[in-house]
Formats: sequence, structure tokens, C-alpha cells
Amino acid sequence: MKFILRAFTGIALVLITLGLIGTAGWRLHSAVSGATKKQRPPARERIYAVDVGTLSPARISPTITAYGQIQTWNSLEIRAPAAGPIIEISSNFRDGLMVAVGELLFRIDPELSERRVIDAKAALAQANFELSEATLSLSHVEAELRSAKAQIAVRASDLARKSSLFVKKLTTSTVVDDATLALSASRQAAFAKQQAVLAAKSRIDKSKASVERAQLTLKDARQTLSETSYRAPYSGRFTDVSATVGRRVSANEKLGVLIDPKALEVSFQVRNGDFGQLLDPSATNKLARLPVKVLLDLSGKTIAVDGVLDRTAAVAGGQAGQTVYAKLNAAHSTVLRPGDFVTVEITEPVLSGVAVIPTAAATNDGRILLVNKSGRLSEHEASIIRRQGDKLVVGAVPFGRQFVRLRLPFLAPGIKVKPRNTIMPATAQAPSRPSTKNEDGVAIDEAKRAALIKLVKASSGMSQDRQTRMLEELAKAKPSRRIVERLERRLSHRGNRS
Repeated sequence: MKFILRAFTGIALVLITLGLIGTAGWRLHSAVSGATKKQRPPARERIYAVDVGTLSPARISPTITAYGQIQTWNSLEIRAPAAGPIIEISSNFRDGLMVAVGELLFRIDPELSERRVIDAKAALAQANFELSEATLSLSHVEAELRSAKAQIAVRASDLARKSSLFVKKLTTSTVVDDATLALSASRQAAFAKQQAVLAAKSRIDKSKASVERAQLTLKDARQTLSETSYRAPYSGRFTDVSATVGRRVSANEKLGVLIDPKALEVSFQVRNGDFGQLLDPSATNKLARLPVKVLLDLSGKTIAVDGVLDRTAAVAGGQAGQTVYAKLNAAHSTVLRPGDFVTVEITEPVLSGVAVIPTAAATNDGRILLVNKSGRLSEHEASIIRRQGDKLVVGAVPFGRQFVRLRLPFLAPGIKVKPRNTIMPATAQAPSRPSTKNEDGVAIDEAKRAALIKLVKASSGMSQDRQTRMLEELAKAKPSRRIVERLERRLSHRGNRS
């Protein structure tokens, strides 16, 4: 009996459990079915907030920024004009010091030059004496020639007289023959005197040549004596000076270099695309006379010097661009030194009917996004005229329309946007160039800077844009520490391999 009771109790519990499970399943099915039957609310179009600006016509002068090095086109090697020890030297004849035109630089011991002058004077006196002696000899020989000619006339008269007597049978033939022989001897003596006259004249010509040669020797000796005191041919600054008091120098030995501080120019490279903007429109074989500004950064203080484009290099040399030279204003270029690395800004002619937009507002081919009256975007292809740092100078745009200043990847034509922070671009000023400040910079000397620049230029596997960016960074007063350390490692690795 207990067994049966327990069996019914178990069956009842199973049935109750199955009932509860069925109830839970029915409720779950009802909930899911009810949720699917409810109507979803209609989806709303997403509106993006964008920064916009207005395309306004501008009148600007684009600026091409390059980096170059100061050079000089007028430098003179100071050489010793004569041999001997230096007995006097100017206190300004040292590296880096200025000297005025006509100032005495150094003096060489004139003893040897003075002896040469005395020898030249003695040689000239001897040549003049020989000339006088030859002149007196010529006058004596000419007198003897005149006497010989007179004797010929006497002998000829005597022969004629004796010949007439012989015809009259008043004398013998022997007498006539003697007179004939005497006349012949007189004529031979006269001929010898003529030869002596010619020899005397030739001696005079040689003596005159000797006098002229002695005069030239004396002139050279006096010139050498005067050059023992060397004076500055023009005002300038010295470099590579090796002269000291007491040093014995040889003729034409180099003692220093005099640089004209007013004859400075800057050599820099520009890309091929920018080089086309520097050509003269009327003659494409020469540069336009565009103004140039050279900036020298002296630890936060910037020195600006004006100049003008002058010429291009005769040979490209396989470089990724063109080398251009610009003359500097002589009145304000004395602070610059040959070898200084500077920033060069070339101001192009004024452009009218253009607009200035941020670089981020356009694609590489110049496509920008415009905002229409309904707030939707449309695409317009503008013509990129210049790239000026973080700004673009564009043309062929609808002035007065609003454009998106920052073209994000999710923005496309047809998307609805909400303009915000509308900014009107400056229309009368040129776009400012990017800041040259470098917070993580390191100071390097000019020798290391030149070595790193040479390494970058010699890197054939580096792209043109990357090479240009690295050269611009190295031209700064304090270039990036990361770039300098990377180039130093590469330079040391190249030195170990060699």
C-alpha cells in the first residue's frame, strides 16, 4: 500500500513540473510574439555638425619657402709678393677681423729687394756707358770713312793726270800702274771703313736694347721693393690667415683670404614645380627679378636681409630640383657670414581672383565639399594654384558659397550637415607660413650640420618629399633630436663600413 502511495506522489510531482514548464514556455512565446507585432518608430536622418567657411575672393602674394647657404662672389687670396721674413704685421690681419681699404697688412724684409734695386741701377749705368762708348766709336769710324773717301778722290785725280801724260809719251806705264794700284787700295780702305760704320751702328742698337732691358729690370726691382709692404685692396673680413711675425715666406705663398662682406649671395634649392613660378614670363630662359627675404635664426632672434633673384646654376647635377642664386642687399648683409644656413622666402607676383582655404579642406586633386541652401553637401573640383604651408590657394571656385573646412572620411556628397563656427578667411593677406618652433630640439655645431646635410643629399633611396622635410628640419637653429640622432647613427655606421 505504501508503495502505491509513493508511486502516485511521484507521478503527481512529475505532472506538476511538466505543467509549470509548459506555462513558462507559453509565457515566453507570448512575450516574443507581442514584441514583434509592435510597430518600430521610423528612422531619422543623421545630421553631422561641420566647421564651414566662406569662399571669398582674395588678392595675395604667394611665398615660396626654401633653405640655403650664404656664399660670396668676391674673395681674394692674399699671397706674398716677394720672398723673405715678415718683419711687421697688422693687428687686424687675423681670422674674423675687418680691415679697411688701404690699410697696411704686413711688411716683408726689404733688404733683398733693395739689393736688387742697387744691382739694377748698376746694370743700367753700365748699359748707358756702353751706349755712349758705341756712339763715340761710330762718330770716329764715320770720320775715318770721310777721310778715306777724300783720299779716293785724290788718287783718282792723280791717276787721270798720269794717264794723260802717258798718252803724250811724257811718262812711263809703270807710273800709271802705280797710280792705279794706289786708287784701288784707297777704295778697299774706304770699303773697310764702311763695314766698321755698320758694326758701330749695330753695337749702338745692342746697347740701346741693353739699356731698355736694364730699365725694365730696375722697374721690376722697384715694384718688388714697393710690394714688400702689402695693403688691403678693399675693405673686407679675413679668414684662413697663416701669417706671423718672423715667418719666412716664399714668393706667391698664400697667407690668407679676404672676403668682401658686401658681395654676398645665397644659394638654395627649389622644387621643379616651384621653379616654374620663378621664371620671367617674357623670357623663360632667365629668372624674374622677384624680391627675396633671407632669415637667419640666432637663438630666437631672427635677422632678415632683403635681396633679389639673380641666376640659376649652370649644371643641375642630378639633384631633385633646381639650384637658384639670389643677390643680397649690401647695405644690410654685414651680419651674415659665408656658410650660414638660412631660410629663404621668395615673394611671387600678386594673384587676384583666388581663395585661401585650409589644406585639410581639399583632397590631393583639389576636390572640396560645398554646403547648399538645404544643408546638404555637394562636391566641387577646385584648381590648386599654390600650396602655402597649411593653406591652399585655389581658383575656379564659386565665391560666396560655404565649404567644409575639415573634410572627414565619413563626409560625402548628399549628406546633410549643420554648419558651425563659420569662419571668414582673410582676403587681403597671404597665408602665414607654419611655425618653425621645435620644442624637442637640440643645438648642433655647423660642422656637424654640414655633415648631416651632405648625408641627406647623398641618400639616393630617400624620396624627394622626405629629403626636403629633413633638409628643412636641419636648417633650423635647433633641429629635432630624434632626426639628428637617427642621422648620426647612420653616419657612424657608414664610417665603420668604410
